[in-house]
Amino acid sequence: MQVRWRELFVSKIGSEARWDRWDFGALALAVLIVLCVFALKLKTFYDLGYSEDLFASLQAARSWLEGKGLLQNNWSGNVLAVHTYFLLLPLGLVAKTFGAPGLLFVLAASVGVTYFSATRILRLLGVAGVFAIVLAAVVLVSPISVFFYQEWHHGFHIEDLAPALCLLLFYFLLQRRLMPSIVTAVVVISVKEDAPIAAAMAAIVAGVETWMASAGKPARCRFNWSAVIVLLLSVSAIPLLLAISFSQPPELYAPHSVDRIYIVKPGTLPSQGALFAFVLSNIADWLGSNVVRQWLWVMVVGSFATILLRPYYLIAGVPTTLVAWLMNQNDLLSWAPRFYSTAALLWCVTLVGFASIMRGISLKKWGQGPVLAAAVAVIALSAVDQLALVPIARNAYLLRSASPYSRSERRQADELFARYRSEGKPNEPVVASPSLFRYAQDRNLFWLNRLHDRPRPVWILDDSEEKYAPIRITSDTMGVRSEIDSKDYTLIDRRGRFRLLRRKQ
Repeated sequence: MQVRWRELFVSKIGSEARWDRWDFGALALAVLIVLCVFALKLKTFYDLGYSEDLFASLQAARSWLEGKGLLQNNWSGNVLAVHTYFLLLPLGLVAKTFGAPGLLFVLAASVGVTYFSATRILRLLGVAGVFAIVLAAVVLVSPISVFFYQEWHHGFHIEDLAPALCLLLFYFLLQRRLMPSIVTAVVVISVKEDAPIAAAMAAIVAGVETWMASAGKPARCRFNWSAVIVLLLSVSAIPLLLAISFSQPPELYAPHSVDRIYIVKPGTLPSQGALFAFVLSNIADWLGSNVVRQWLWVMVVGSFATILLRPYYLIAGVPTTLVAWLMNQNDLLSWAPRFYSTAALLWCVTLVGFASIMRGISLKKWGQGPVLAAAVAVIALSAVDQLALVPIARNAYLLRSASPYSRSERRQADELFARYRSEGKPNEPVVASPSLFRYAQDRNLFWLNRLHDRPRPVWILDDSEEKYAPIRITSDTMGVRSEIDSKDYTLIDRRGRFRLLRRKQ
């Protein structure tokens, strides 16, 4: 019996998990999940619930198809100077054809990929079909996972796709399939300059699990070369991606990513070498920071305490807190782009832990009841604690959008800005209050507070009750740094709180 209980702390990995009716059922559920998530996100989009980064990503993704250069947008200019968002390039085909809804569908599809990949991983780890379907759903509908894909206010970040890709990578690595692992790792790495951390987490967990599962075999048989190669590829990719970013000339609105680190003065870290030296010389401050303390709790409750079956991943996973620490953020869960590496590790560890628990439940009959009762209790308690960490996830469970407007206000906006859609030309510069970006998402959209050395807008789509001062438009001023004069514009029409203005000829 002692030997059987010890198996809770190691995985049992099958060479392959053959498809059966449960896998086809999981695939059908994955498709349904994609449709439901997309419907909710599309509703939020048309309810004017998304702003800012969705539209900046849209412009950057399609810029190379519009003759504007590689990864360019009207928010930062040269995006590569800030982040190496190479995965946006192929998504440009979707963005150009379908606009912002296309990117929202890609994100919804990644949720389906997450669910189906989780099911297949559990099957590979020896979990029976019906239980794999249920446990994968537990991971997907947990508050932290819902919060991550919910993307309140922004709607989309390219980083949101990384955890789903990492689960796919984890699946290939557990099977020791070299070429699919390398290809998937390259796709993950193309997300962003710190995405190799997420890929490395999947490689570490896969490497450890396959080594432990092969106990008693020769060392050459236990070694997961696919995981080692992906880990080395990930480690070497970080300085390469940083070097690409540093090679770009900084612009007014596109400083190098390290110049936006809030714990040092801009320009203090002029190269990737200086960044690495800074991190190494401040490891004690990093490990003692609030973000690491919060991360430890997130790993415990986010994994439904299954991290306690593999506590060594707490050591391996500390690098997932690096960006949040550098940005001087005490709240790891404040923004998806600072949490996605942790999400990738969290899901891998949780799936491995769930598989171990299922093996524990399969022990002798007298042990099944206590183990099952304890597992259900821990899952319930962890879910409550997760919801306390991300209370905004309640809105997703209640199918609430992030729209700041009532139904009647949205109707007024639709009626008013339909005139802009019919009279305005796609290439004419236009600025809008952030929540009104939808009406100009496929046009030459600019941000009111980022107009220095940029063309004066022809059209202005205004919410007169905008709360953010730098982009608030009044009769006297148009934003704090807009450099445009309100006297140069004529009020075309007004509906409630919304105004449509056009530049005088």
